[in-house]
Amino acid sequence: MSSVFKFKEFTILQEKSALKVGTDSMLLGSLIEPSHAANGLDLGAGTGVLALMIAQKFKDITVDAIESDYDSYLECCTNFKNSPWSNRLKAHLGNYFDYFKTETYDLVFANPPFYIELERNIKSSNILTKHTDLDELSRLISLVSGHLSAKGVFWIIVPFSIHEYILEESKLNNLYINKIIVVNSKITKRNTRVIMSFSFIEKSINQREFTIRNQDNSYTKEYISLTRDFHFKTLDN
Repeated sequence: MSSVFKFKEFTILQEKSALKVGTDSMLLGSLIEPSHAANGLDLGAGTGVLALMIAQKFKDITVDAIESDYDSYLECCTNFKNSPWSNRLKAHLGNYFDYFKTETYDLVFANPPFYIELERNIKSSNILTKHTDLDELSRLISLVSGHLSAKGVFWIIVPFSIHEYILEESKLNNLYINKIIVVNSKITKRNTRVIMSFSFIEKSINQREFTIRNQDNSYTKEYISLTRDFHFKTLDN
């Protein structure tokens, strides 16, 4: 995989980071709302791709991005510095469970490396970043509850197999599910990921499905339309 990933309005250096730009980040960054958020918190920023997508979408938002891996943090800092929105993005080195700021955020988002299913062929360099347990997932939801503003929104993407656990943990932390987007890799490969948004405000749940690729492996019109503002190269056939 290339050490540089080019977007329409920014570039991601990802030479040393264990986690590269992928479809999960592209989906979550493209789907995240709302536009009224004044500040955002990126939990597990990696190379900063999600924070940069949010800065591009929402012209006034400031984002604190937390990353525990040193190499990823350095690349995140470089990516922020080289972007058009460097004055609105700040990277922090450390574990987000130790994040000490007391301020709350209008937007909290995470593409956590929560692969609960054991993967036999996982690369050794990715073991620490791609595997955790349900206890850490519970702590993450609790952390979000403590840092989300009264009208704030939390967005997350996770494997389908653990989304019901997230729903249960959110209830325990007074977070209401507002949106559920079930992601299918293909029509014949369903329930790959789930994107969810939560807030402290109870609303009617907006639920739908989203398919990334057609059966011939080309991108669906829905995916092309969703990510058009970010992909550097056109995805149209």
